[in-house]
Amino acid sequence: MQRIFLISWLVGLSCWWLAGLAQGQEVTLKDIVDANALAEEEVAHLQRSRPLATPLGAVLLLREAGRKEQWEAMAQYADLRYLPDDVKAVPPAELMRKLTLVWEQYQILDMASISNEETGKLDDGLPPYRELLGSLRGSSKTYDMYLQRVPDEDGHQVWKLSNASVAQIPELWSRYGYPSQLEILERWLPNFKLFHMHNWQVVALILLIVVAWLGTGIIKWVLLKLVERFSIYGDTMQRLIRKPLRRFLFFLFLNWSVFQLGLPLKARVIFDTGFLAYLAGLFLVLGVVEFFRAVYIGRAIARDETYAPGFVTPLVTTLKVIIIIFAVLFWLESAGYNMATVLTGLGIGSLAVALAAQKTLENVFGAFTLFIARPIKPGDFCCFGNVVGTVEEIGLRSTVLRKLDRTLVNVPNSLFSAQVLENFTEIDQRLYRQSFYLSLDVTSQKLQAALEEMNKVLEEHPRVLETSRRVRFEAVERQGFLLQANAYINTADFSEFLPVAESLNLQMLQVLESLQIPLAHWTPAFE
Repeated sequence: MQRIFLISWLVGLSCWWLAGLAQGQEVTLKDIVDANALAEEEVAHLQRSRPLATPLGAVLLLREAGRKEQWEAMAQYADLRYLPDDVKAVPPAELMRKLTLVWEQYQILDMASISNEETGKLDDGLPPYRELLGSLRGSSKTYDMYLQRVPDEDGHQVWKLSNASVAQIPELWSRYGYPSQLEILERWLPNFKLFHMHNWQVVALILLIVVAWLGTGIIKWVLLKLVERFSIYGDTMQRLIRKPLRRFLFFLFLNWSVFQLGLPLKARVIFDTGFLAYLAGLFLVLGVVEFFRAVYIGRAIARDETYAPGFVTPLVTTLKVIIIIFAVLFWLESAGYNMATVLTGLGIGSLAVALAAQKTLENVFGAFTLFIARPIKPGDFCCFGNVVGTVEEIGLRSTVLRKLDRTLVNVPNSLFSAQVLENFTEIDQRLYRQSFYLSLDVTSQKLQAALEEMNKVLEEHPRVLETSRRVRFEAVERQGFLLQANAYINTADFSEFLPVAESLNLQMLQVLESLQIPLAHWTPAFE
């Protein structure tokens, strides 16, 4: 009981943690996709004769130069006048590189709110020559990034990154940038990027995956050694530890470690949606469902409930599919997508699928009817229509019967709820019923003696029950006098019933022989 409580607590903790991740999300995958789409729509500003004439045009130029790592060109779009001496000592291209790396990690620019007018926004509470790009909120300080309207070489007013924002770059880098050792490693490694990640981040991520897999392998080995002491559910717990629990810990460690790499926002946003966290929780929940399935089946088999595997397996499969669907929906919600739209689309699609798979769904519901009502179970000998055989398996679509000639018949589950089903295995007592046709030459006195002796045979037999125990003279027919023997035998096993019926038949014949009563010999007349 304590182990089951511990597993339930782990599931609850993981669900609470995943929900916390989803609620703490600020920048979603949908935000990034929408921002990229907006930037592509506005790229026409770069073709203007004076692209720096508007705040949006200046931001697009800064963004494009940073994306192409053209640091010298990017520096031309910044106001480098009146900078502090320590900032002037840093090459402008190096300042732009560091600023771009910080911008890569955090969603600072709000493309939708940047003005496309030459005058900028005049109602934002700022001086008319200044435009707010965005803010980076730290734990103790907020860094505001501005554009500033300054004269160019031709005397025109243009928008550039303000010198006050440029002056903040060294402080931003010391707080949010990479250590110098990593920059040395980046220069030492071949120059490449993968999913917007720098070369050293790709290498570090691969190392983290290897370390996480080896580390969770050690934890798995330790836990397996501990559960070897449990005699109850030991094998089931080992299966839970080997795959589901190890994968849960593996993805949990990766989810934590990737945020220590300072990934660019476009790469990190996938992890920010809780992708690894949901994957970890999904493996744990599915593993726990499988654990309880194995526990239930083990207990049912111990109680000789042979229907358990056939009942639980399809139900667990359906439950797993539902869990996976909900996990995907929750992840899409965390990624910023409107679930009302998604669910509406799924509802229309589900209706179309339901209409197309009507027969299949009827069989599935028929399976659940069989599982709940339990008219049959695997191993039962039954008669369904003209099919007589033993139930081999109850599936989601059909039930498999093995006939007496050892052939297999698949009966759709929907038919079981619509037609008569006779289950011979559920017989609690076997009926002995035998007809004796005596010769028409037999006298009434001998008939009376035969009835008394034959009833005495039934009364004295130890396997014959008192209920409905009788031998009666039922009819006079053209083939002879009909004596009908009727009794219930105290066994449900057909193989036990046959020797008892055979014994009763022999004793009845011995009674007739002792009384010298011949059986009727009748040959049907053919016209």
